[in-house]
Amino acid sequence: MRAVIHSERARRISSITGCLIVQLCVGIIYLWSIFKTPIANSFGCSAADLNMVSSYMLTAFVVGCFLGGILNDRHGPRSTCLFGIQLFSAGMVLTAALSPSTIKLISFTYACLGGLGSGLSYSACVSCVQKWLPDRRGLATGLAVSAFGLSTVIFAPVSQAIMGAFTDAATYIVNFRGVFATLALIFLALGLIACQLIHLPVHHQATVHTSTSGTDLSISQAVRTRQYWCIFFTVFFINGTWNLTVPILYDLGIDRGLSAALATFAVSFTGIPNAFGRLLMATLSDKIGRRTCTCLLAAITAAAALMMIFARGWLFIAVVAVIAFAYGGPSSVNAAMTTDYFGSRHSGTNYGVMMLALGLSSLFFNALSSTLLKGSVTLSFLIAAVSALVPIFLMKLIGKTPASASDLRYSKLNSSLSNIVSH
Repeated sequence: MRAVIHSERARRISSITGCLIVQLCVGIIYLWSIFKTPIANSFGCSAADLNMVSSYMLTAFVVGCFLGGILNDRHGPRSTCLFGIQLFSAGMVLTAALSPSTIKLISFTYACLGGLGSGLSYSACVSCVQKWLPDRRGLATGLAVSAFGLSTVIFAPVSQAIMGAFTDAATYIVNFRGVFATLALIFLALGLIACQLIHLPVHHQATVHTSTSGTDLSISQAVRTRQYWCIFFTVFFINGTWNLTVPILYDLGIDRGLSAALATFAVSFTGIPNAFGRLLMATLSDKIGRRTCTCLLAAITAAAALMMIFARGWLFIAVVAVIAFAYGGPSSVNAAMTTDYFGSRHSGTNYGVMMLALGLSSLFFNALSSTLLKGSVTLSFLIAAVSALVPIFLMKLIGKTPASASDLRYSKLNSSLSNIVSH
């Protein structure tokens, strides 16, 4: 008996370690800001030609989370992560093969293939770590998503060093064929090794392909509940401040008295409070509750949005850090909350669909900023503050009792949505 317990503990440690390594690898999709200008210079195009790459990448990531959740629940996290890592690395290899005449295809190679592979692995890793730490689900989710966020902090200097090694000393032009080929090899090697460490707990392995009842709701059951849509729209609204801030962060920093170097620092530094927020708030949510934690993050976000209207200099950098912290927190808390309410059996699919709210939020608030608001900073952050407060109402509406199969609330909208998802 003691040997069995020891073996299960060893499998838990190896599985969590494997998931964290995979998360560190696929989190590199957020490094686009480092590559953008050097790529424009290397391939003879303007930076404006590459503006949509990050939007395509986020959209592909969200779709990957959705598909990865389904694959994870059917085939397990190891197979899903293997597929995700291979697709992610293939995107890097194809990016390395681009030339000045084909550079527009980077939206497909780097953004779409890389984003899809990243999303596939992300949702599988979050679900797997939760299953290994069911009694500390917040901590589990925080570990998984903070590793994803820390990828920017860890691999930014690595990527800079690789670009430096492939930079022509005379022209300062970077040979990205070598850069992306090297990155592809690094992530493929690390990812394939990490995937071999990933397992499910024994009691989950036997039920990957079976249906369940009680609090383990399938996606077709979950979308018929009030609770599911409360969490869905929490994800949508609480991310509004971040989505309105990111597109104007550098330029706004310059307007608020920062030098170009400090404005660049403000952008790159966001990775640290982002990752810290993911881990700290998820762990805190195990103690004070997910709803309380979400309300706290919403209040912090709203206050920071209002401060962005007038913040200047180092205060501006501090407020941006707070916004990044409050943006990271919900990504882990909401994942844990989804599993709390709808069970761990179908957590991959349930959270994968939930992640669609993140993509919709980015599209909606970016469109709002560029069309209706047209650069009005004051109005943008007033709307951001109001948006951040909506989740407080939703957390009151969601109720304390986790949803169950007998608590399904049908409506025409929910029935239509569930039919679309199930088909």
